[in-house]
Amino acid sequence: DDGFYIGTLSDKDIYFKADTVLPDNPVINDMMDVANGYAILRAAYCDAELWFRFGMVVNNEIGRLKTGTIKDAVIRLAAEQYVRKLVLIMPVDTAKRNETDSLLWDQVWDTYKTFADKLSNRFSLSHYGKITEKDVQKYMDIEQFIPNYDSIYNLRKQQSEENERYLKLMAEQTPSFDRECLYTVEYAHQRRHEEPHTAIPMLEALMKSGKFSRYLHEVWRTWRVLKQVAQSPSRDGMILNLEYNQMRYRCLNTILKQIVKNPNDIYAINDFCFLATYDNITRYSEFMFGNSAPLEHMMLFPEILEDRDEDNEDGESDS
Repeated sequence: DDGFYIGTLSDKDIYFKADTVLPDNPVINDMMDVANGYAILRAAYCDAELWFRFGMVVNNEIGRLKTGTIKDAVIRLAAEQYVRKLVLIMPVDTAKRNETDSLLWDQVWDTYKTFADKLSNRFSLSHYGKITEKDVQKYMDIEQFIPNYDSIYNLRKQQSEENERYLKLMAEQTPSFDRECLYTVEYAHQRRHEEPHTAIPMLEALMKSGKFSRYLHEVWRTWRVLKQVAQSPSRDGMILNLEYNQMRYRCLNTILKQIVKNPNDIYAINDFCFLATYDNITRYSEFMFGNSAPLEHMMLFPEILEDRDEDNEDGESDS
């Protein structure tokens, strides 16, 4: 049903719920609020885009957002103000629709930014422990799991069935879940122009396994962009944010269990916050054509740009 996807998010069940009983602990409460604060932030913004793109009146739907899912009183109030302001400024007369109404765009963006800034200040990582960018780089360093990672990474430049078989075999045979995630992501870089990509169900299985990896967010981002590019790179097509966010929440629940075990695990808190705060796929982006997925595809698959450079060089040498 196309309408289901071109429809609004704010009146759907977009909230993060723990799949286990949680201790009443300030850090855990904050993680729940991070997830639901950003869920509200994203849903209302995506719905506002529907006015600009399709002239859909979305005030009632945005007004149905459940800010009561947020425990922190200050953030709950900020969420209420965000929702109220959007309901107030979004037009209710379709005759007033103008996709390039920059004044309204600016108002929507300022309203979004005000709430986003309050969220990022309140849930700043520094509240939960000390961690530097260098610490995160060390924690995420792939070479601790795949010492010859350079040679694996270089396979992206040589697309072949042999590479595919090798990467799939490595993913299947390793006892380490971190390594399995990494090899599966690398497998996704083979046959990169195939749609839908054969890696999609493999990435999905990793996220559904309930096993923890520090690379879960990479698995999710790779899975999501491959699905969306195959589904529709267009501003007018279906964007499956509801489905993507259900899978995001599966991963968040897996990470949350690590934090329940150790509320001082700043790395797991960082993993959780990175994934919980990551943007939805939006209809408008810095990319001049299409939704935000093609831009993210180029960011996560930089070798696509190298392909294009080579195509251009071939074209020039032919002429």
